[in-house]
Amino acid sequence: MVKTIDKKDKELKKRTVRIRFLDTHKFHEVDEVPETIQKGDFIVIETEKGEELVLVVGYAIPDKENPPPYKFLRKAGKKDINIFDKHEKESETALTTCKKLAEKLGLKMNLLKAYIPINRSKIMFYYVSEGRVDFRQLVRELAKRLKMRIEMRQVGVRDGVQMFGAVGVCGNECCCSLFMDKFDTVNVEMLEEQNLPPTPAKFTGVCGRLMCCLSFETDNYEFRKNLPEIDSEVEINGKIYRVKNFDFIREYVEFTDMEGSPYIIKFDQIDKMSIKVLTSPQSGCSDCSGCNINNNEGLDGISDEK
Repeated sequence: MVKTIDKKDKELKKRTVRIRFLDTHKFHEVDEVPETIQKGDFIVIETEKGEELVLVVGYAIPDKENPPPYKFLRKAGKKDINIFDKHEKESETALTTCKKLAEKLGLKMNLLKAYIPINRSKIMFYYVSEGRVDFRQLVRELAKRLKMRIEMRQVGVRDGVQMFGAVGVCGNECCCSLFMDKFDTVNVEMLEEQNLPPTPAKFTGVCGRLMCCLSFETDNYEFRKNLPEIDSEVEINGKIYRVKNFDFIREYVEFTDMEGSPYIIKFDQIDKMSIKVLTSPQSGCSDCSGCNINNNEGLDGISDEK
């Protein structure tokens, strides 16, 4: 008896996989990949760069509203891998040539990597630069020597670390090269929100920018907006307290009464209690006559300026 395969069975034979590009080490997804493709396999996909060899790192949930702009072509064979290896060696030589030409032309750019897709549609040079670079003469010289279409791609310093990988101050591989999809905005204000010392140098990654991990827990600190500020005076059940500290790990606010005795309230109890803010560090006392206690100006050289 011949078993018929209905439409549903055919759909189950395709799935969305998570891939990692071998030139930039960035992650993305590819739809309509045969279910026979497993984690650790290499596949060839079509991108705006050409035909690329990429690594399958797992499975993913398809996003029907924002489908990935890549097309699955085939599972990589021995020939594809040999071509990729050959292009990698050719790219190293091309990168050396490009660096010498850029230095000769006096271009202020840090060339990171050269990359040639499987189908040799072009050769790309990734570089980092603080400003705009006029590389028109460089491209002309490279095209004459390499006999290929040249494309220059400027990337950020964080992209450079993601491309090559590095070990962070935590002793682990940098998050950008380990699992990150994209770079979120990281700023000094996040240090203050997380009760960290305002010393950016201590929280700078190998790329010279603030560490990406500072943005991982920002959502957990959103609750701070509902809390009275540190050093504020509040009234709880008819008694005066001062806000001493927030502990976002153990999720509580620490108060002290006028005698200095501690009083702890958990975050989930804050909304259930009647807490009246009497004064805040910014507003000063209700009968303030203009002292400098509440504006922090003149105290150990510290000010409220960010």
